[in-house]
Amino acid sequence: MAVLRKVALGLVLAALAAILLLAALELWNYRQWASLPLREPGLNEDNRALILQDRMDLLTKRVGDMELLVLILLGTSSVYAIVIVMSSYLSATSFARQANQTISHMQDQIGLAMGDLRELQERTEQTVEGRLAVGVTGFSQPVPTAPTDYDRQIAGISARLQVWSGAQLSEESKLDLLRDESTAARLDAVAGAELSAPLAALYLDFSRLYAGPDPARSRFYLERAQRLAPPPSPLASEIHYELACRFASSHEFTRAITELAAAFQHQFRSLEERLAGDIEEGGQLYELASTPPFDKAVNDLLLTMSIGIG
Repeated sequence: MAVLRKVALGLVLAALAAILLLAALELWNYRQWASLPLREPGLNEDNRALILQDRMDLLTKRVGDMELLVLILLGTSSVYAIVIVMSSYLSATSFARQANQTISHMQDQIGLAMGDLRELQERTEQTVEGRLAVGVTGFSQPVPTAPTDYDRQIAGISARLQVWSGAQLSEESKLDLLRDESTAARLDAVAGAELSAPLAALYLDFSRLYAGPDPARSRFYLERAQRLAPPPSPLASEIHYELACRFASSHEFTRAITELAAAFQHQFRSLEERLAGDIEEGGQLYELASTPPFDKAVNDLLLTMSIGIG
């Protein structure tokens, strides 16, 4: 595209030079004709009329030439503008494609790293449990609680996720999101037992952020949150409810009913109000609530909730 841009610029400059040269020639010719007198003593009226007619014809021809030159200039300028716009668009498209490829590669690397961290965490837990079982006293000191820095990091990530929710992320925001996911995976591996509830809430926020653009990743974070959430709790019920909505959207109605029943194993008013809206037309659970025999299961659940409230 740089070569095309240079060629287009050269054409425009050449056209401008040609127009200036021809304009100078036209001006010179016009001055020659304009210097001819119309009222010489030897000229009669017929000769003067012929000279005047010749001047008019010449001026008409000059006007036509100037129109042609202007059209040539406009044409070359338009070609140059089109080349500039096309080159800018193609450059921006190429940059966006490269950025998306880089982000996709980083996401894959983070997924692999999280898998390795989970495996390392499980091995560490097994090693600690084994040593405690055989009476090793090196771990007799009480396990310290999660450092305040961990809570601060989780709070910062959660605040950023709230800002990004429902917004179009810029390239810089996407990179920050990848860094936050990497930080969450590290915290999970290092202090998952002490930070189970905060990490579960954080994974739930990640799941909601990815619900639209990447359903599989959203499902992965929901399952991570479900593993860490302490039952029974409003957080655990909310995670079960979100899973029910995911299964319902993919028409896995049996699993959706199971998760929905788990969500309402304990009464939580916020979920009851949300369910009442989601089973209406256009809601996330509308198809589930209107498909036999799952509609009966939803009605039984609503009846049980009503009895519990009463």
